[in-house]
Amino acid sequence: MPYTPKSRKSDEINVIFDFCDVLLQWDPKGGTYDLFAEQSSIDVWKRFYDEDADYGFWHYDGLLDAGMDAAEAAADYRAHHGGEADENAFDLYLAHRELAFRGMIPGMDTLLELLHTRGMPTWGLTNFTADAVEYAQSQYPAMRLLNDVVVSSVERLKKPDRRIYELAAERFDVDPARSVFIDDKPWNVEAARDAGFQSFVFVNAMDARTQLAQAGVRL
Repeated sequence: MPYTPKSRKSDEINVIFDFCDVLLQWDPKGGTYDLFAEQSSIDVWKRFYDEDADYGFWHYDGLLDAGMDAAEAAADYRAHHGGEADENAFDLYLAHRELAFRGMIPGMDTLLELLHTRGMPTWGLTNFTADAVEYAQSQYPAMRLLNDVVVSSVERLKKPDRRIYELAAERFDVDPARSVFIDDKPWNVEAARDAGFQSFVFVNAMDARTQLAQAGVRL
């Protein structure tokens, strides 16, 4: 059944979650080590995930989150690495990208279930791809408790752009002042506060519970 958003006048506090490193353990580098060791090489794996590489994984991950098509990203990667041992690294990752999902952050499935039981509205706001969100929701039942999710690749907007926070408030029909946004990146938290949200940096599930309770969320 489609979710009917609560009125902005509701007394309930909305809780809005980032995905990676808040709800999900998403670790493409660690998750694909054995894959590269078996089907490529550890040297290629190291170069592929080098955070300083101009055209490595993290460069294209950012482009995917911004809305680039995966096939386009893979073709661009091959164009920059043609003739190298690394040429097919991005294709290898894409064919096995489910390996990046290592489960939910400990305690966060329980927190989502508790908030759902209490009738507290919960939402998602993530720099991620639509297919990754769908995969996470298919694998982890607690992720399906979120009423709706704003996904950067769909909107072609990424945190910390103020516009994505404003879009989330409009989409969810929530008052930012009555909403708490949780993210692991301090700059995303700061941007959320600038957009009128209550917000804090995620540390772990127990700390999140404490901070939500301090914000007036019924736990």
